Amino acid sequence: MIRQAYSSVTIGRRALLVGAAGLTIGAGRSSSGYVSGSAIQRLLDAARDGKGPRDSAGRHIAKVPKGTYLLTEPLIVHRDTHLDATDARIVARFPAAGVKRTMVLNAVAAGTGGYAGAGNIAITGGSWDPVWDFVQRGKADEAPATNVITIIHSSDVLIQRATIWNVKWWHGIELNAVRRGTVSGCVLKGWIADPGQGLWHGEAVQLDLPTGDNTWAGASDMTPCRDILITGNTCDASGSQGGWGQFTGSHTTDPAHPHVGVRIEHNTVRATRWDGIATVNALDVRIKGNVLDGCEGGVYVKSVAGRPLKAVEITGNRVTSGGSRDWLAVRADATGPITDVVVTGNAVPCQKVRYYGTVTPRPGTTLSCPPA
Repeated sequence: MIRQAYSSVTIGRRALLVGAAGLTIGAGRSSSGYVSGSAIQRLLDAARDGKGPRDSAGRHIAKVPKGTYLLTEPLIVHRDTHLDATDARIVARFPAAGVKRTMVLNAVAAGTGGYAGAGNIAITGGSWDPVWDFVQRGKADEAPATNVITIIHSSDVLIQRATIWNVKWWHGIELNAVRRGTVSGCVLKGWIADPGQGLWHGEAVQLDLPTGDNTWAGASDMTPCRDILITGNTCDASGSQGGWGQFTGSHTTDPAHPHVGVRIEHNTVRATRWDGIATVNALDVRIKGNVLDGCEGGVYVKSVAGRPLKAVEITGNRVTSGGSRDWLAVRADATGPITDVVVTGNAVPCQKVRYYGTVTPRPGTTLSCPPA
């Protein structure tokens, strides 16, 4: 098992992922104007119990009323549930220890592996801000590192039109052992970098697989993601924080468990501090029609040692005002050749395009800006 994409530094989150529920606040509106996040959890539990209307996919809808909600522990989304937070602003006040530090997590029983956890889940809308409450109380330094939405050991997942602000260190959306997952029309703005990790560590949308250090629930069985669509999203800096490290990527890999079927299409990515769009150890990849502007690097596809990859298409993307990193690159490890590659129709200067190692074009095609 290799836990790396651009570095050998490990994540080491186990102590932060394990723990019982932490602080709670009373139901109703607090003196600060917040509504307790427990009000949302009650709606989710009612949906679990089959109460309320269904959407077109048969999911019970938990519709959150307009208001600003304070979470002190994660919201747990059950199977066949649609969390509609369109009218809600949701902030966090997680303690330094004692809870899993993600604002949303799907329900997964102990020992559950593969894609057998709670699935057929939709999350729509909402303005999600994990650090705002700490800033308002003059305690910004006490804000813990967090994810916002984490889905693990699941299938048939839709995350759409959510707005995510100023995540500290970790990820806006993490799909971890997810089959048939879609992230669509979301806005992810602002990231607080971890001084102990490289900028490649800061993926707004991360594809992950559960190892001992990053298993949020269920088994650490290294189940990869399959059939993922990331489309129509915007990734940018915010008014108070700089851009993300990357819009997409992975930094936990295992040669025997590649992600399969990754589509990253028609997204707008600005001001990332490492690469704009990346995949690592992923088969059957299509990166199409994205616009990247002002990012340190552009589109970057990479294999890892011991795992050949095939079927990579990078087409119709536009990269402007990039930095010192490659604006488009395909990097094959010495023991991980990449074959059946299509790179065409991208608006990228040829001097900013690079191929590393054994990169073989699809039969009958020629790579744009081929190596000399």
